[in-house]
Amino acid sequence: MSCYTLRFMALGLLLLAMHKQTEACSCGPSHPQQSYCQADVVIKGKIVGSKMIRGSSSDSHGFQWIEYEVQQQKMYKGFEKVDRVYYVYTPVADFVCGMVLGPDEMNEDYILSGTVESDGKVYINICSFNKPWSQLTHAQQISLDGRYEDGCQCMIVPCISLPCSLDAGNQCLWTDGIFTGNWAGAQSQRSSCTMKPNGLCQWASVRSARTRRSSLRRVAE
Repeated sequence: MSCYTLRFMALGLLLLAMHKQTEACSCGPSHPQQSYCQADVVIKGKIVGSKMIRGSSSDSHGFQWIEYEVQQQKMYKGFEKVDRVYYVYTPVADFVCGMVLGPDEMNEDYILSGTVESDGKVYINICSFNKPWSQLTHAQQISLDGRYEDGCQCMIVPCISLPCSLDAGNQCLWTDGIFTGNWAGAQSQRSSCTMKPNGLCQWASVRSARTRRSSLRRVAE
């Protein structure tokens, strides 16, 4: 199971109890749209500070977390979960996929996607769609404004080994990794999986308004 599907505190306590501290984090392939749809909250914000904190008093293991202070710029998803995001939390231990930033990675704009736990806090990790805004393609930035949301009825299935196949009409086959060895390929960077009126899902290229205007000009000429 991919790390992004796990609840952070439960996972951390379970692994601690099983003495798995030495194991490294392992993330399964997750398309940006898939991460968006599975997240409770998705925002754009600047990470402006951090501090180390302990878990709650009920956490007998004293699990350690990083609290990142965030200046939220835009919320894409999660309006019904939180009014505004001021802090996000991630485990320090890398075996539970904590998102530990260095000093040179602070004070940057990030896309942050996470889960809201029973304590009302937003938790993030490195397996979800959490990265500097400057590293997103223009198509990914555009897709956050509704296109990914519109495709949440679809399921993106990564092709891990050949032959690959789909078993439902609401699925899109993600082949970036099998053909290029890199999951951050064209389908990840420039496409979304969208549902058509007939209920079938298929890949659609995400083009900016600038690209569409250029195409129209070429046609007119």
